[in-house]
Amino acid sequence: MGSLRWCCFFVFFLLASSRSPRQVGAALTPDPQREHDRIVSLPGQPPVGFAQYSGYITLNKKHGRALFYWLTEATVDSASKPLVLWLNGGPGCSSIAYGASEEIGPFRINKTGASLYLNKHSWNQEANILFLESPAGVGFSYTNTSSELKDAGDKRTAGDALIFLLRWLSRFPHYKYRDFYISGESYAGHYVPQLAKKVHDYNTITKSSFINLKGFLVGNPVTDIHYDNLGTVNYWWSHALISDTTYKSILKLCSFSGTKNSDNCTDMLNYAVSHEFGDIDQYSIYTRPCKASSTSKLSVIRLGNILIQRQLSGYDPCTETYAEKYYNRPDVQRAMHANTTGIPYKWTACSDVIQINWKDGQFSMLPTYRELIRTGLRIWLFSGDTDSNVPVTATRFSLSHLNLPVKIPWYAWYSGGQVGGRAEVYEGLTFATVRGAGHEVPMFQAKRAFCLFKSFLAGRKLPCIDMLKARHGVNAAAASQERQQEYDRIKSLPGQPPVSFAQYSGYITVDKKNGRALFYWLTEATIDPTAKPLVLWLNGGPGCSSIAFGASAEVGPFRIKKNGSAVYLNKYSWNREANILFLESPVGVGFSYTNTSSDLAEFGDERTASDSLTFLLRWLARFPRYKHRDFYIAGESYAGHYIPQLAKKVHDYNKVTKSNLINLKGFLVGNPVMDSNYDNIGTVNYWWSHALISDATYKSILKFCNFSRPADRTEKCNDIIEHAATHDFGNINPYSIYTPSCPTSSKSRLSGILLKNTLIGSPTYGYDPCTENYAVQYYNRLDVQRAMHANTSGIPYKWTTCSEVLTHWKDSQVSMLPTYRELIKAGLRIWVFSGDADSVVPVTATRFSLSHLGLPVKIPWYPWYSDGQVGGWTEVYQGLTFATVRGAGHQVPTFQAKRAVSLFKSFLAGRTLAGVGMAEGGRP
Repeated sequence: MGSLRWCCFFVFFLLASSRSPRQVGAALTPDPQREHDRIVSLPGQPPVGFAQYSGYITLNKKHGRALFYWLTEATVDSASKPLVLWLNGGPGCSSIAYGASEEIGPFRINKTGASLYLNKHSWNQEANILFLESPAGVGFSYTNTSSELKDAGDKRTAGDALIFLLRWLSRFPHYKYRDFYISGESYAGHYVPQLAKKVHDYNTITKSSFINLKGFLVGNPVTDIHYDNLGTVNYWWSHALISDTTYKSILKLCSFSGTKNSDNCTDMLNYAVSHEFGDIDQYSIYTRPCKASSTSKLSVIRLGNILIQRQLSGYDPCTETYAEKYYNRPDVQRAMHANTTGIPYKWTACSDVIQINWKDGQFSMLPTYRELIRTGLRIWLFSGDTDSNVPVTATRFSLSHLNLPVKIPWYAWYSGGQVGGRAEVYEGLTFATVRGAGHEVPMFQAKRAFCLFKSFLAGRKLPCIDMLKARHGVNAAAASQERQQEYDRIKSLPGQPPVSFAQYSGYITVDKKNGRALFYWLTEATIDPTAKPLVLWLNGGPGCSSIAFGASAEVGPFRIKKNGSAVYLNKYSWNREANILFLESPVGVGFSYTNTSSDLAEFGDERTASDSLTFLLRWLARFPRYKHRDFYIAGESYAGHYIPQLAKKVHDYNKVTKSNLINLKGFLVGNPVMDSNYDNIGTVNYWWSHALISDATYKSILKFCNFSRPADRTEKCNDIIEHAATHDFGNINPYSIYTPSCPTSSKSRLSGILLKNTLIGSPTYGYDPCTENYAVQYYNRLDVQRAMHANTSGIPYKWTTCSEVLTHWKDSQVSMLPTYRELIKAGLRIWVFSGDADSVVPVTATRFSLSHLGLPVKIPWYPWYSDGQVGGWTEVYQGLTFATVRGAGHQVPTFQAKRAVSLFKSFLAGRTLAGVGMAEGGRP
């Protein structure tokens, strides 16, 4: 292989011999080998109507250096469509293994490697796509000079790619002067802009448009060593992949200002990845890793400009094995005119030799971006927001230091009626996120990636729709009822399948004078209920029904069919482990009611806790067999107030009466509202770090919102938060940011109404706007209400999932942290958990709040497992356990039912969550 100096001399020779753009085109005659490169058909390929070519372009005859390409022409009207060059990164990974076979190419490979099938979102529907394996030593590209494999780097790669383009266009002259774009991902964040600069410089010197570069598009790009790494560590912490301790240690030990980290820094990074991450796919943190491969963990080899450690099998260790099977078949290589020199090694998805020996990596691409922006090229960057290796926060940190003026502020864009991601248009550059996508965006979100690509080619902003603001909607109800346990027995619910466990529901009067009564539903344990504990479940809001959510969408034994006609069994019901008591609280929620309308304006934390204690004492009088039974309280969201406040009431009652009539053992609360200041700081951090809001919105919130004094929150602060929720977020389900919102309802948005102590606005139909509709249909049926002994007094309004009559919340404890400290001293079992895909009471909010308890760590942060997959991460403190549930939204048992059951069983048993080498739900 020739030296870099020779490369530059060769390019200079080409430049010097150029006369005019058209003369250059005329001088370069078509290569006679083009027809030889035509692919007649690939083995196992379905019939197609487009042409394909593949083969070699020699760059350096003396050293035998040649690059392999594969062109898939456009499916329709290829002569008028642009040419797009696709480059994968690594450095050292194959664009045929990834781009062509997993992402944007026309074919996918079957698991056995025996055949191909069509990719319905292939990018060659919109352009002619040219895949290049670069540099030499990657895939089928080769050099006959082995020393060249150990001195490849950014400069030679860019120089060779330019020579490739010039010689390839000689072989395919009909692409000269054609609109040309470059695209790719990951370390192609170097390759793509570096090649764009080479092409621009070539065109400037030759005064030619023979390579008619119009722009480039690059995903999850490696951009700047310093800012990328800061953003990566931020992502790891804000997505609950690492502990507070590790996060602080990395920030302390790692400067990220040089090309090499200290040994202490490297050790801490390795610890985070190998110990705390767990066995997940770091390139797509919410999807399952491949169990067929032991290489799904990160390699210990560290690349130059990044904290990324490449998986030796690439991004998805399973799909790559199909590529390695297929492209190592001799009949496939013959059909593709590949490996014609008999390379003495197998084709692999990535080259370890190239990656280990990379010689030069530009410290920052920001100067190159500034130069290319001035040229007027169309430049788009995009980020899949579930990639932890080159995460969205890394790209946002880096881009922010370009200091580009904003043309179109942050907005949500749409694909298939769902939020595809968010975008912001700057002067000279567009940035977009792709919601729910990992590192290889077109593989994880093919339709959204295709929408983005079409918008890029057309030079149009990504599609958006008008936002409809939603009001907090839900409901309240009540009716009076008298005691007797047998009267409360549910014989069978309408449309219910046969069950063997007992059910009861009805009213407990908590204030006779005002006619205040709370509605409950008890589902006893499926097996041996007399030996199982009693668990009270409370939903939050404040004002949302535990029957609508906890019982019907989360932990209860039944789910409701779409038309509200019947119920079916929930195989992950928590009454397999305990007797579950659902309470609609306070009055005005669900079927719970008051006959004194002024009560509804007087409710707050204090009365809710007092009424709940009264309920428990009177309920136990009706069900005396549960007196002295092990008792726990569980719930979520604003129950982050209800639960510890009720626990304190019970603890104080037991202390005063010297009784264990209510035998409280502990509590378990998910995505809890905890502390006004720290929760809100953590929420805004989550919104930015998960690419829900723009830099401008984020900075404005930090500037205008003083969360330490909630009573003094200004209109300016409220307006900015309202803007974030109604404009930046887009029409997503904010309670589960990666799942679709309900297409039948325009009311899935955050409301502009701000609840006490939070930035949260309640959605009109709660958390999942579709499933709640089924609950509204079912529980408003008269036969259902009769079966449940509900609404016996004829409430003059419909049952709804969240209360519309609780219009004023009188008191809300600013911080629950003092209550937690008191209950920890009492020796109760306290577990707090967070679904990490919730943006309303996010994991970062809870982590910020818990960190201010200052609890000593007993068991450091580690990944826990459920069904062989990482269920989340956990850390055990003195007196409290914190756990995340991976991929779960606000209602954790709705979105990750099996993982939630694993967590619940471990909590009841008082055992740590299962880590590597542990039985599920137990200690090592």
